[in-house]
Amino acid sequence: MANLWARFSLSLFALTFSVCQAQTAIPDFMPELKYPPIARVARVQGDVVVSFQQTLDGRTADVRTVSGPPMLQGIAVENVKAWHFATMAKPAGQVHKVTFHFQLHPSDDRYDNSQPITKVELDGIGGIRVLSVFTTGLERSECPSAVERALPSAVMSGDFVEVDRWNEVVRVDVDGSVAWEQGKTSQRGHIPPDQAKSLLEQFRTQSVWSLCGRYNQAGLMDGDGSSFKVRIGGREKNVGEYGDVAPPIFREVELAVDAAANTHQWRHGDPSRESIIEITYEYLPKPGKTKLMDAAQRGDKAGVQAALAAGDKLTDVDASGWTPLMYAASSYGESVVSEMLKAGANVNARSRRGETALMASAVTGMADEELLDARADVNVVNDVGMTTLMLLVQRGEPDEIKTLLKAGASTFKKDAAGRTALDYLNAANCGRPIVKERDPKWMTAEYSRCNALNKDDYRKSKELLIDAGASVGSH
Repeated sequence: MANLWARFSLSLFALTFSVCQAQTAIPDFMPELKYPPIARVARVQGDVVVSFQQTLDGRTADVRTVSGPPMLQGIAVENVKAWHFATMAKPAGQVHKVTFHFQLHPSDDRYDNSQPITKVELDGIGGIRVLSVFTTGLERSECPSAVERALPSAVMSGDFVEVDRWNEVVRVDVDGSVAWEQGKTSQRGHIPPDQAKSLLEQFRTQSVWSLCGRYNQAGLMDGDGSSFKVRIGGREKNVGEYGDVAPPIFREVELAVDAAANTHQWRHGDPSRESIIEITYEYLPKPGKTKLMDAAQRGDKAGVQAALAAGDKLTDVDASGWTPLMYAASSYGESVVSEMLKAGANVNARSRRGETALMASAVTGMADEELLDARADVNVVNDVGMTTLMLLVQRGEPDEIKTLLKAGASTFKKDAAGRTALDYLNAANCGRPIVKERDPKWMTAEYSRCNALNKDDYRKSKELLIDAGASVGSH
C-alpha cells in the first residue's frame, strides 16, 4: 500500500468561455490556460469580459479587459492575444467580446495536493469550455454535505472502527473487543476499554468526517483496495479507496487501528519467530520499529538523516531483531545502504532467527554489492540452516546469483531438512517456494508443470549452481 504511491486531490476548477455565435468566431487555436495559482490560493473567482478585434490574417488585436477581478484579468487577456482563427471575420475590425467564467470549487474533503490538468472542449453551441481539473487521475464520489461533515457527539456504547482490505478485516469496539479475520481464519482479542475509546476519539475529527465515501485511480485496472467504517456517537462513516490514492488521513486511520489491534502479530505470529522473507511487506506498526527503520525501508535519505539526528540508533532492533540496515537492504526505493555503512552499521548483525542484512537483500532478488564489499558473511545460516543463496535463488535472477557465487557462496550447504540451494530453485520454479511471505495478498499460483520462473533465467540459474558444484538433496 504501500509506497509506493505521494498523493492526489479532487478540487475542480471549471473555466468556461461564453462566446456569442453572432459576434465571435471559434478560435482555431487555443493556447494552454491554467487557473492562476495566486487566485486559486486566494479563492478568487468570477467573470472576466475581454474585448478584441480580428485581423485579416486570423489573429487578435486591440485585446482589452472590459470587466472582472483584477487577479484574473491578466491570464484571460494573454490567452485571447494568442488566439488564431481559421477564417477571417467580416467585416474586419469588428469588436468581439468573450466572457471567461472562472469558477473555483474547493473539494469537499479539503484535500488539495496536485497539479492542474487543463482540458479544452467545444460546447456545441458556439462556445468553448475549458476545464482546469486539479487531479491527476483521481476519481471521487459520495462526498459529504456540510451537515454530514459536522462532527459526531462523544463516543458511546456500540461505537467501533473497522478496517477491511483484501481478504482481511480488523475491528476494534469501544468495549475493547478486537476481532481479526483473514480468509477462513478468525481470531479474537481484547485491549483496555480506555485505549479503545481513545482510539475512536482520534477519528472524531474534521479531517475524517470530511472524507468522501470513495476514492479511485482513474483507469487503474489492477491495484489494492481497502476501506474503513467508523461509528461514533451512533453515526457511521464509510470510506473506501482503490489504488492507494485517498488523502493521507485514510492511511493514518488504518495504521492507528493496526497499532491498537496489534494486527502485525495476528498476521505474522510471534515477531521473534518471523522470517526475514516478510521484511518487504513490513508496513504494519510493529513493536520496536523506529522512524529510522521506516525511512530506511522507503529509501528516504533525508528521513534517515532526520531520524539519526532525532536520536534513533543504527543498533536499534525491532521485535524480530531486524536492524535499520536490514530494512535498507530490503528496500525497493533508493538505496541508503551506503549511508548506513558509512555511519557504522554492523553488516553482519543477526536477527532473532539468525538472519542478516544480506539475506534481507536476497529476499528482493538482489545480492547487494555494497554489503558484499563491506565483508558481509555470504555463508551464514539462520536457525533452520537456510543460507543467503537459498533465499536468492527463489527469485531466479542469474546475474545476482553469479555475483553471490563469485563472493564465495557455497552450493554445498543444506538446511535442517537436507535441502540445497538447487532444491530451493527447483521448488520455486514449480510455483512452490520453500519459504514465502504470509502477507494476505499472497496467492499461490497453480502450475500444470514447473514453469513459474522465466525459462531462460531458470536454466541459467541452474547451470550456475551446477557449475559451482551443486548437488540435489534427497528430497
